[in-house]
Amino acid sequence: MFIRTEMCSTYEGQWVQDLRHGNGVLTSGSKDFIYDGAWENDQRCGYGHCVISCGRETYSGQWRANAFHGTGQYTDAEGSIYEGEFVQGKKHGVGKVIAPVVEVQSDCTIQNHTEQYSGEWRDGCREGLGDAIFADGSRYSGQWKDDLQDGEGTYSSTQGDQYVGQWHRGCREGSGVLTIGSSGVIKEGQWCHDEPLDGEWTITFPDGSKFTGECMGGRPHGHGLCKYAGGDLYDGMWMNGKRHGPGSGFFSNGERFVGQWENNHVALNGQGELTLADGTVHVYAK
Repeated sequence: MFIRTEMCSTYEGQWVQDLRHGNGVLTSGSKDFIYDGAWENDQRCGYGHCVISCGRETYSGQWRANAFHGTGQYTDAEGSIYEGEFVQGKKHGVGKVIAPVVEVQSDCTIQNHTEQYSGEWRDGCREGLGDAIFADGSRYSGQWKDDLQDGEGTYSSTQGDQYVGQWHRGCREGSGVLTIGSSGVIKEGQWCHDEPLDGEWTITFPDGSKFTGECMGGRPHGHGLCKYAGGDLYDGMWMNGKRHGPGSGFFSNGERFVGQWENNHVALNGQGELTLADGTVHVYAK
């Protein structure tokens, strides 16, 4: 066992042919870096523990060529704890991180939360498959790229909403299905920059009724067909979520109406043709 002081650092431990080799402790001159562990050919290699920035950061685990390499646990200056695999000093492979989040309320009080991620990493970023729990309690499970949700994934909010579908750079983008927790309504269509894209959608209601057609702002708008749970069917124009304009209604009692609709009902002063179940036809005109 020898002690050598050089470049303001002190090493106490084993040597082979004037190289640090075996077990030893390296302490920087300012003591902002302390390593206690295995050495090989003058490099930190094997299992070791280090304290960085006067204790604000720590690492315990495997090393290679002076870098975190293999499995280990790292705590950063903000208090985030990562436990998992490293490659050449970066999180890479499979690992889990728990990070503190401080939230300042409107009354200036402080609430402490945590965020968690467990899954795959690449070059220090979340990439591949992983599960996350965010500070507000919402969850995401699916694909990641460059530390953001990217690919196929499922997001569940604390309000009970759930989105299953495609993501791009942290936003809902592409095809997806949104289930609204408060109402039970299910909406399936295209998304862009985290917003529903105007166009073709399928909306399923809690009672089993189903709409397929054009939507704007997440509501039926344009041409669409709705099959109602009670057996009725409407095929025609919609406006702001309501039947409005020319359309055909087929009712479970055998009647049908073809003509103008207004504010979700047959237009009282509009044109149309009502066919009763017995074949009797009534024509309405303005």
